Amino acid sequence: MAAPADAQRQGSRIFLVVLFLLAGLIGLYLWQTGTLPTLAQRLAPQPALPSSNAPLQAFFTTPTLAYPDNPARRPAVPLLEQLLRDIGSARSSIDLASFDFDLGELTNALLLAQRRGVTVRLVIDSENLVAPEASLQAGRLEQAGISVQFDRREPFMHNKFAVIDGQVTWLGSWNMTANDTWRNNNNMVRVRSPQLAADYRAEFEQMLVGRFGTAKTSATPYRQVQVGAARAEVYFAPEDGVAAYVLQQLQAAKRTISFMAFSFTSASIADALVAQHQAGLRIHGVMEAQNAQGSGAMYHRLYDSGVDVLADGNCYIMHHKVFIIDEHLVITGSYNFTSSAEVSNDENLVIIDDATLAHVYLDEFARVYSQAQIPARCR
Repeated sequence: MAAPADAQRQGSRIFLVVLFLLAGLIGLYLWQTGTLPTLAQRLAPQPALPSSNAPLQAFFTTPTLAYPDNPARRPAVPLLEQLLRDIGSARSSIDLASFDFDLGELTNALLLAQRRGVTVRLVIDSENLVAPEASLQAGRLEQAGISVQFDRREPFMHNKFAVIDGQVTWLGSWNMTANDTWRNNNNMVRVRSPQLAADYRAEFEQMLVGRFGTAKTSATPYRQVQVGAARAEVYFAPEDGVAAYVLQQLQAAKRTISFMAFSFTSASIADALVAQHQAGLRIHGVMEAQNAQGSGAMYHRLYDSGVDVLADGNCYIMHHKVFIIDEHLVITGSYNFTSSAEVSNDENLVIIDDATLAHVYLDEFARVYSQAQIPARCR
């Protein structure tokens, strides 16, 4: 028969084991429901961010990229941190469209927003659901009763945008994934404008009810929008015939055109760049290396014509789709310079006339161009 002291020690050990298991179960529950990561995010040091009241802001992943990527030592990314803050402050609605989506941090924030009474709706392409990390996040959202519409066509729902409270719109090249956050060069513009938000919500509403690609109609309420001192034009593919507006701006350029292109197979856009190069304008660009040698790529057409074009130096992916014209005009969005973006995918593109924004994008171009000259090594 055990001595009273031994029995007491054994009882204490059992109590500690039970307590440990209970703490583990509570921690697992908090992680699954999104509470634990959110608390960690709030307690972690936050990067310095510009004022959230600014009408127009640009964010880039490039300054925080590290090679090779180490998931155990990933830094805070201002783009993601500001979007999480916006979602955390949402009061009425969040509409989010993303070709790919696998960030648990975003899922957690959306679930918390739903619990606050915010209407949360998503449109996601089904192409990436074969990846376990993407299907996990989609499943968590659906299990919580959040409306998630999937595009199951062969063409892509290739948008990457979010509209919050009908006031703030995020748009650009950034898929809401770990790769696009910590490995790939990307850009997003944060626009505070109820008119531009209305444009993107009108497009979102069509996709939410299952109208994708050529089934959509051109229904943008405000084609031109004043955003502070800037002027923006908004276009969606395929219904708006986006390439014509890109060509119009390239052909009207007077001095310089800089571009960063993930995928570039459009012969008409390449011809416009070559013509402007031959007319004496300074044309320089960077194309994603993996696609520069692909079927139909315009890299050699441009290079052989004397255009200053480089294959990028990111050992992962250079994912921008950007033109910067005459140091005052920025063209950006999800729209790659390809026929599929023009005629079958769901895409968005904005043309923003603002010298301040253009110089911010030129700084990004300089970073990407420099890396193309001295490529990063991941091994």
